[in-house]
Amino acid sequence: MTMRRLHGLDAAFLYLETPTQHMHVTATMLLEPAPGADPARAADTVTAILLRRLVQQDAFRCRLVAAPLGIAHPAWVPMGLHPEEHAQALTLPAPGSMEQLRDAVGRIASVPLDRNRPLWELWTIAGIEGGRLGVVLKVHHAMLDGVAGLEVLGRLFTLVPEETDTGPLDAVDTEPNEASALGLVASACAAAMRAPAAAAHAVMHTVRAAIPFVRTALAEASTLAAPILPFSAPRSRLNHALTSERAVAFGRVSLASVKEIKRAHGVTVNDVVLAGVARALGDYLRAHDEPPRHPIVASVPVSEHAADDAGDPSNRVSVMFVGLPVHLTCTADILAFIHAQARGAKEIYASLGPAMLADWAELAPPGPLTLAAGLYSRWQLAERLPPPHSVVVSNVPGPPCDLWVGTARLAAAYPLGPVLEGAGINVSAVSYAGSVDVGLIACPRAVPDPAEIARGFERAIAEMYALGNEAPSGDRTRSGRSQTLSFPESPTTRG
Repeated sequence: MTMRRLHGLDAAFLYLETPTQHMHVTATMLLEPAPGADPARAADTVTAILLRRLVQQDAFRCRLVAAPLGIAHPAWVPMGLHPEEHAQALTLPAPGSMEQLRDAVGRIASVPLDRNRPLWELWTIAGIEGGRLGVVLKVHHAMLDGVAGLEVLGRLFTLVPEETDTGPLDAVDTEPNEASALGLVASACAAAMRAPAAAAHAVMHTVRAAIPFVRTALAEASTLAAPILPFSAPRSRLNHALTSERAVAFGRVSLASVKEIKRAHGVTVNDVVLAGVARALGDYLRAHDEPPRHPIVASVPVSEHAADDAGDPSNRVSVMFVGLPVHLTCTADILAFIHAQARGAKEIYASLGPAMLADWAELAPPGPLTLAAGLYSRWQLAERLPPPHSVVVSNVPGPPCDLWVGTARLAAAYPLGPVLEGAGINVSAVSYAGSVDVGLIACPRAVPDPAEIARGFERAIAEMYALGNEAPSGDRTRSGRSQTLSFPESPTTRG
């Protein structure tokens, strides 16, 4: 294992972090220990297995080292560590309800990771009703994105239950030893020397993309797929400067129901998830005396991982902007609007090229970007400037079958991404073993109780499913009111 310099997107998640804008992800999992298992022993066993498997992965055995004078992005440097120092445990007081679990996870998510250590923590939460066990894996977004996170999950769990040796955990040594100061300086200088060529490439890429982008934008301007741009979101109660506090909620719907809605309305799985979020947010705003009159803006991360990226935890992600018709209440109209918007966003995204964000991120200067992010948060400019977006919505296809750690079954997996300044809520979904598990994380200043929106999402999916099953078979495709979009069937968004 050797020193590895961060790519631009990885580093950007570091530069954008402030005391109120935490850039970690907080994966929350519910486990069901084997029947009759002793709860305390089950918790210890799960912790030991997961720690052992985490530190077998290089990304979890490195710490950040800044480049001298900030002339290049920081580097991951291998180090020795004691795995148990990254583990925390707590027990919920009786009755151990899901609401208590949400509160506990919210408190965990409210605290940034220590930059002086490898950027991850493992929390085990006992005392959950039904004898279940909670596991929270908190990882900085600079380490991995959604796709890489699922790869990590695949290495932590097995396809069948297994008896595993959980002997004492020893300190983990790394080879070679930490990089020398001279090596760090040489690596940073080499990276800085490549910057002019990278800048020229980014400029040429942008110039080449300008004409297709303008042509596509003009072609879509008079349709439902009219381009949605950042900073075009109407201000609502969702748009606030952040505090350091976080509140979380969980939702779950049937994957079979989502796919039936997709089939009945001639749309995509992504459309269904976005439509569910749009309906839930619209109902939430109306319930709080703020009836929306215009669509809001969703940032939708898109994975750029290729087949040969397997094993590379770096962020490979771009973003699309999609209008969410929170002002509509008719399910068919919402689906049609989302379908057209997603098609248009994909065409705009394709005209720009998937690598543009990564190209410019490579050039992001650490000092100025960190200063700008800090001032934006400290001066609470999100209260006065146009919001860049209203909500982040990501969704990712996960494993279709049950997973196990030791003899404990993974019952549910709720992803929780970062909350960004100006948009007080992040909604993330992952499919797992026949369900779509949804994690919502919000700043309480914007959304005090995200459980309202989680319940609204579940209701919206149920309503869309009922509408699809009631429609005559010959009318089902027409109810989508647009042509079929050539998105993959599985969700492709990350973040």
